[in-house]
Amino acid sequence: MVQHQNGQYTIGHLLWELGMLSPVQRGLRQVAAPFMQDLLAATRQIVNLFVLDSDRALLVERMSGSSVGSPFAVPGDRLPLHTSAAGKVFLAHGALEGDQLSALSLTRETAHSIAHPSRLREELDLIGRRGWATTAEEHVDGAWGLAVPVFGGAREVVAALGIVTVAPLEDPSRVVPALKVTSAAISRAMAGQEMREN
Repeated sequence: MVQHQNGQYTIGHLLWELGMLSPVQRGLRQVAAPFMQDLLAATRQIVNLFVLDSDRALLVERMSGSSVGSPFAVPGDRLPLHTSAAGKVFLAHGALEGDQLSALSLTRETAHSIAHPSRLREELDLIGRRGWATTAEEHVDGAWGLAVPVFGGAREVVAALGIVTVAPLEDPSRVVPALKVTSAAISRAMAGQEMREN
């Protein structure tokens, strides 16, 4: 564990790396990596893969190139659910229920963070209907996010796949199909791997 100046603790990199040795995380990262590379080439934006970790979105894999700018998060970072596009994907698909969602701490990380429960619920309803989530400088100033769910065999959300940009996307719906195709490919590859292992 690492203690920060504000007194909060986060998982240290050695502990995080140990967790990444689990068959589930390792398998997901290995399966997703080539598809994420393709998405990076297609979008020319930072590509991230998150899993749900309690009440946070844990970044397990990131793909970037020299032309897409510096990353705002690195593997092992845990982002609040309400200020990250991946986190909103998890919330929109029932990661937290009723009282848990009501008890979620909606702290402001920037002036753009959603800090009101009813506003967050409206956004989660919209995400559930359209199938993708966005953030606009809600976690970090100067960063915009877009994410879609990655589904498991029983149609449960096992991960969230997203991109991060350093400028607003003029029309996110033009990038969403590439994200959804990549997500579906990862889901199929994971299912194929599970069948081979059983």
